[in-house]
Amino acid sequence: MPVVQCERCGIEWSVNSVRKKIVLCRSCRARKVQTVHSAEGKCLPWAGFYAADHVTPVDDDGAPVFAGVRACGHNDCCNPKHVVGFEKG
Repeated sequence: MPVVQCERCGIEWSVNSVRKKIVLCRSCRARKVQTVHSAEGKCLPWAGFYAADHVTPVDDDGAPVFAGVRACGHNDCCNPKHVVGFEKG
C-alpha cells in the first residue's frame, strides 16, 4: 500500500491508490462549524480569539464576550439565550 503525506501538517497514512494531485488529511480538509446543536437549541461557536485559559472567548481588546455560564455546556457558545444571567444592554 502506498503511503501519502499531508501537504499541510505532514501526517502520513496508507491508501489503496493515489488519485488526487493535492493531498490533505481529514483534519486539514475540515471546515469551520457554523452551528452546533445541543439540548438547549442551536449554539453559535465563537470564531475569534480566546483568553489565556483557551476557553473564554474574548474580543480584539481582550474583554470577555458574553461573560457568564453557558446553559448548553459549550464554553465557546455565543448565543445570548444560552448565557445564564445575560441581559441585552
